[in-house]
Amino acid sequence: MKPTLLVLLLALPLATYCQTDSLNASVATPKSIRILPVYRPGFALILSVGTVGGGLSIGHSVSRQFSLRTGVSLFNYAGTIKTGKETDNIKINLAYKLNLQTAHLLADFYPVKQSGIRLTGGAFYNLNQVTFFGTPNNDVKFNDISFTTAEVGTLDGKAVFNKIAPYIGLGFGNPYTRNRLKVMFDIGFFYQQSPQITFKTTGLLEPSSDQGAVIENNLKALKYYPIVNLGISYKL
Repeated sequence: MKPTLLVLLLALPLATYCQTDSLNASVATPKSIRILPVYRPGFALILSVGTVGGGLSIGHSVSRQFSLRTGVSLFNYAGTIKTGKETDNIKINLAYKLNLQTAHLLADFYPVKQSGIRLTGGAFYNLNQVTFFGTPNNDVKFNDISFTTAEVGTLDGKAVFNKIAPYIGLGFGNPYTRNRLKVMFDIGFFYQQSPQITFKTTGLLEPSSDQGAVIENNLKALKYYPIVNLGISYKL
């Protein structure tokens, strides 16, 4: 009996160790859990500057991966272009004004919760337009006959675009996670269709009044208006 008892006493610690080891092996080690960045739902104020001018927007977080924003952008610029070569009889001073005025309603989707990359879609209300007014910069002489600048005439035109312009783009920056102050970047385009040109001429320039269609054709590329914006957002 004593040898048997000794064997049992020696075997008991080994069996206990094997059972414990087997139990540990049967329990799956939990995988590391990825911690999501701090999420702050609510409203955010966004200031931006880019190809549509200076802008002010307000955004609202619907969920961690979906938000909306709306705002306006403005930019005005005026300048003068001299047309014609030095050897041309008629040289025109063309004064122009570029007026960029848009309002937008956009939806942002963040496909990766840990990242600020977003897909954006929506529309712009487009009041962009270009106006121009041309006058000759000197009297003109044809076959020994002189014409004053008033007799040469003027040209007056305007280019406008479709009011509703669908937008699609890609951006970076999520105002509703981590820090309250964020850098925002957007790149994309909106479709504003080809410009509609109104073109009027007077005096000797009047035969050129049919050139509006030609200008429209040359400006077809403007139907896709590029958007590049850099801004700063602040979570309210």
